[in-house]
Amino acid sequence: MDPILADYARNVPDARESEVLSLFATIINKYKGEMLEDVPRIFEAVFQCTLEMITKNFEDYPEHRLKFFSLLRAIGTHCFQALIQLSSQQLKLVIDSINWAFRHTERNIAETGLSLLLEILKNFQASGFQNQFYKTYFLNIEQEIFAVLTDTFHKPGFKLHVLVLQHLFCVVDGLTEPLWDASSVPYQYTDNAMFVRDYTIKLLGSSFPNMTPTEVTKFVDGLLSSKHDLPSFKNHIRDFLVQSKEFSAQDNKDLYAEEAAAQRERERQRMLAIPGLIAPSELQDEMVDS
Repeated sequence: MDPILADYARNVPDARESEVLSLFATIINKYKGEMLEDVPRIFEAVFQCTLEMITKNFEDYPEHRLKFFSLLRAIGTHCFQALIQLSSQQLKLVIDSINWAFRHTERNIAETGLSLLLEILKNFQASGFQNQFYKTYFLNIEQEIFAVLTDTFHKPGFKLHVLVLQHLFCVVDGLTEPLWDASSVPYQYTDNAMFVRDYTIKLLGSSFPNMTPTEVTKFVDGLLSSKHDLPSFKNHIRDFLVQSKEFSAQDNKDLYAEEAAAQRERERQRMLAIPGLIAPSELQDEMVDS
């Protein structure tokens, strides 16, 4: 393992094989927690040098992009303890790289980044280090997610944007340390929920200058009141977006993609229940596709 890692780290960018990233993702997915002690060496050899390659723009090294985030997802899923043990600077690199991924206009990369983010958030919530983690990253992640949620180029990621936001708003209630910096707020909040409400109102107020403070406040209060009911939470966000100036003149079918897929599946099941309605050859094609 060490010669492969050393060779990857030592090579110039164009000579680094993306298959090295795939190899270690496959190994970690197979051996899971048994690789925990090896993750720091893998991280040291491939992480920063690959990140420097893929974040200069959104076009270069497309194979490295996808495989890099697949490796990071394997580590986050099976060796999460290794992430907890990273230095604060290294963990910041991880979070920054995930933020960069879901800002990407390539759908596969953006969705991989969002899925990875959601897994890491859930793992940190149950880690015993949630207060420290969320105090450091909560506001940054919320800001980044709202930035892509309200960007019309990122509509395909709507479902995952909603899931991340729902997680953030729900996790607030369980944090026992303040998310705010006491030296930078006009007064001391009684709890994190009140602080996050004010922060979100200010954040969206600057993002949607055409909306009145009353409209923004109503939207944020609706988010907080519906956060434990995912369908209501999602509908509330979608209604807000389609009524905004930025989205109102566009085709917003991507915001309804999940419901459309569910409707197609219901229709398919209905047809399957009627003998002879679907030709055997079509059923065979479906089996091959799946």
